[in-house]
Amino acid sequence: MKTSFYYCFLTILLSAASSIAQTSISGVVNDYTAVNDIDCDNVLTVADAGAFAAGDKVMLVQMQGATIDLSNSSSFGTITDFGSAGQYEINEVSSSATGTVGLLFALENTYDFSAAVQLVRIPVYESALVTDTLTCPAWDGSTGGIIAFIVSGELIMEAPIIATGKGFSGGEEINYPDSCPVGLSFSGYRTSVESGNGAPKGAGLAVVGDSQRGGRGKLANGGGGGNDHNAGGGGGSLGASGGNGGERIESFFSCPGPGYGLPGFVPDNSNAANRIYLGGGGGCGHGNNGNGSAGGNGGGIIFIKAGSMDGNGQLLAANGTSSANANGDGAGGGGAGGTLLLDIGGISSDVLVELRGGNGGSVTGIACTGPGGGGSGGLVRHTGSSLPAGIFIDYAGGTAGTTLTAASDCYEDSNGATNGAIGITQNEWPLLEADLLFTNEFATVTSDTTLCEGSSVTLNAAGGSSYSWSPVTGLSDATIANPICTITETTAYVVTVTNAAGCSDTAAVTVTIAPGISATAGPDTSICGAGQVQFFASGGDSYLWSPGDGVSDITSDAPTVFVTSTTDYVVTVDNGVCSATDTVSVEVLDLPVLITNSDTTLCAGQPIILSVGGAVAYSWEPAGSVPCPDCSIMEVTPAATTTYTVTGINTDGCESTVSFTVTVEICNSIDAFSEYAIMLYPNPAKDALFIQSAKPWQEDVALVIFDALGKQVQALVLPASNSFHRIDTGELPNGSYLLQIDGSAVHTFMVQH
Repeated sequence: MKTSFYYCFLTILLSAASSIAQTSISGVVNDYTAVNDIDCDNVLTVADAGAFAAGDKVMLVQMQGATIDLSNSSSFGTITDFGSAGQYEINEVSSSATGTVGLLFALENTYDFSAAVQLVRIPVYESALVTDTLTCPAWDGSTGGIIAFIVSGELIMEAPIIATGKGFSGGEEINYPDSCPVGLSFSGYRTSVESGNGAPKGAGLAVVGDSQRGGRGKLANGGGGGNDHNAGGGGGSLGASGGNGGERIESFFSCPGPGYGLPGFVPDNSNAANRIYLGGGGGCGHGNNGNGSAGGNGGGIIFIKAGSMDGNGQLLAANGTSSANANGDGAGGGGAGGTLLLDIGGISSDVLVELRGGNGGSVTGIACTGPGGGGSGGLVRHTGSSLPAGIFIDYAGGTAGTTLTAASDCYEDSNGATNGAIGITQNEWPLLEADLLFTNEFATVTSDTTLCEGSSVTLNAAGGSSYSWSPVTGLSDATIANPICTITETTAYVVTVTNAAGCSDTAAVTVTIAPGISATAGPDTSICGAGQVQFFASGGDSYLWSPGDGVSDITSDAPTVFVTSTTDYVVTVDNGVCSATDTVSVEVLDLPVLITNSDTTLCAGQPIILSVGGAVAYSWEPAGSVPCPDCSIMEVTPAATTTYTVTGINTDGCESTVSFTVTVEICNSIDAFSEYAIMLYPNPAKDALFIQSAKPWQEDVALVIFDALGKQVQALVLPASNSFHRIDTGELPNGSYLLQIDGSAVHTFMVQH
């Protein structure tokens, strides 16, 4: 029983606490003031600071100020430079005094304070309950047009939030009783609003004087007014394009009205631009009978930042308003839908969103005067990747007006007036909230740096919109934020940084010049054949060798390197500031390729010619076994088996060594030919070797020639009864050869071409 009582009591307490934290809101919750300037202490000069206090969240936003094409052509009113129009940010008040409001955070954007900048106080609630219609005053050229609030917890809607018609105003109705004096129409795109040649344009992101505010040309996103005679006004634009106004259908000299109002220019709605706009006003229809209609107003801006929202099926609306019907005169264009800015975590029940374009005015009476064009749909911006489920959006464009009188020849015809286009949604909106605390010391610059003599460095300043460096010595451009510095001696620079408010601050940086270094990789060298060398580099604190193949340690000053082919090695030497390179070349010289005898077997007492080629100097071992230790060719008669070693040196001084063994055996078969006293000549042979015996052969004799590797290269037969025979050696390569006679007797000879 006690436990139940405790939980009941706790529930009552929590319910009471929730009720206390929840704030009921309705009517107008924002305060507004025009902003005229900002000083170097981040303090705004405002028309009225009375409603602002330290700690207040505020939105600073520039409502107008775009630059437009002013030519008297269809391009009139096209935005050529947005300037700061539409730029905004969320900031916080740091101080408030008569006529001034200080901001806590440095501005994220630049603003033209001569062009309709306003400051909007944004109330912040823990939890909020909309109990009756929440709204705002209409934009009056200085302030208004915006509903903005923040709820850290849950926003509960039990009533609508409405900014319909709170945006840019439609072109006002002016009657021109003296228009069409000679039965002809006016075709210009700009004219004085007093001239009667064209009705007033709808208001938009640009402002012009009354001398250019009349006529069919658009005025930024405001629709153009209908021209004389009785043409309809164009629709305002925002999320897309508004519609064209309609013509007055009449014969040439009977006051026709082909000069329909053009739709407003569609502003840059991209997240990259990240600007916010009011819906453009519709252009006024041209009238001379006192029965024309003004253009519709554009929708305002609604900004809601909330942890969550309980919509309860309520309405968020920033529609453009429709133009009234005209009787016998031109009708106005509809205003464009406005902007909804959402940063919400989720929705627990549905909410309806309307950012519809206003309808163009229709016409009554039998004259075929021009109806108005529809305003475009508005724009939804949301910080998430997609809108939460439960938000239902209607941002249809307004419909064009028509002729409503059945007796008219133009009954139910729009006379060329067109509907406004549907609006758009931009997800992943980068809500701009200033978060860098303001300080007068806003200039920043690169840290002091040390530069190697002969090198360059980029100096980086920031914090402003213009820069001036002193001294200018060694700088590529002393008027930019990031000049390139190339100097020969240590220099201290001061940069003066000026921000968008015209405030200046300075920062200093010293560039110290360090003397250059000299890298030494060591002398070039050469080696005979692949092998190992050692490098000895100097000049710095760290080293890096390239290429690294075969290098024992590419970061050592004295690595060993195994080199297989001629290579240039580059060492980069660094002392922490400066670096330098040097190259050492290692040439790998060819070893001589020696051509000499191969292992051979002789009969005792038989001579052999030792020969070698492929080098320029030779040395034989054992020296006592040869008659000429440094000859390239000689005849020897070894008494016993002997291993001969010959070393050859080429012109580069590189040497190779080859060994072969001559085996000496007792051969009875030699006696079988001793009586013939065989001679071979010339030896060395060139094109032919001649074999001659002391007497003719008694029978055919087989001859076989082997090269120094023991490979048979020729075989032939000496016919019986001959004692002389020619052997062709022209095709044999240079080298030593063995001639075997009848499978036993062996003789050696050389071929040298």
